[in-house]
Amino acid sequence: MTNDNPIRTRFVFAPPVDDATAWNLSLDRFAEALEQGFPGAWTKHEGPLGPRPSDTLSFEVEIAESVWIEGLTTTPFDGMGSVMVENASASEAAVFAAWLRDSFAPSPELVHFSSEFAMNRGDESVWRIPAAGGTEAIAEELQRHIDTAGQL
Repeated sequence: MTNDNPIRTRFVFAPPVDDATAWNLSLDRFAEALEQGFPGAWTKHEGPLGPRPSDTLSFEVEIAESVWIEGLTTTPFDGMGSVMVENASASEAAVFAAWLRDSFAPSPELVHFSSEFAMNRGDESVWRIPAAGGTEAIAEELQRHIDTAGQL
């Protein structure tokens, strides 16, 4: 995969499977954190969505000048949920993931991820965002995830 034409996919970020309430996720707190972390962020509470109705928060944030990504946060159970960014490259998703790790998750080890690209190829593994390092280290891990799934 070259960086000239990166794969764009939905990335899903969540706490560890064995500690699903580790973030103590609430949509109001998440919206407030987004608006503080990304000036000009747009958020909107949506009605319950999905096969198991979940409270949802749609959002759009500017990750670089004139570069916006859209996402959705869902909370199917109190304190538990996930955050998705839509149609993002690994480098774009890395900017958001760094913010999530450094400004929202209670500990840097608690941000795990997968992608629609991998799941569509039968890869149900869950990866972890590096607990240290900047957006480049995160982008490398997200890209490694995409490259591994692309070899299936």
